Amino acid sequence: MQTKSLIKSLLVALPLSIVSTLTLAAPQDELKRVEVSGRQEGGVRTDVKTSCPGIAAVLQKKLSPVWEMTQETGLIRVDFTLDAQGVHGIQSKGANTYRDSIRRAMRDLECTGAGTQPQHYAFNIHVVSPDKLHPGNQVALLID
Repeated sequence: MQTKSLIKSLLVALPLSIVSTLTLAAPQDELKRVEVSGRQEGGVRTDVKTSCPGIAAVLQKKLSPVWEMTQETGLIRVDFTLDAQGVHGIQSKGANTYRDSIRRAMRDLECTGAGTQPQHYAFNIHVVSPDKLHPGNQVALLID
């Protein structure tokens, strides 16, 4: 019975002694003050129509010929960065058929940035078949 209590005492004391030994062994003079400064990014902007007012017309013009050839519908997510040099870092995910036309359309845009820092934007393009009520409207711009 006494052996069991001795084993229990050792099991409790052993981890405590290891922790205290490691704490004492750590060089205390190596710890220095560290300051981190910066600002948290505001995230992704979705007000694309405000910064790039002609985006719907440019996308319609550039994507309509591709739709005429392929008749492919789908949802495409577009991400890009806008800074003083203009639009760059264009990435699209979704219907690959439209990827090159989206990049050309984005390069043709006249956008104005808000502020001096680069802004990251994202939006979705929903490519749909035209109907009798809206002939010629294959592309609809959706803002996330």
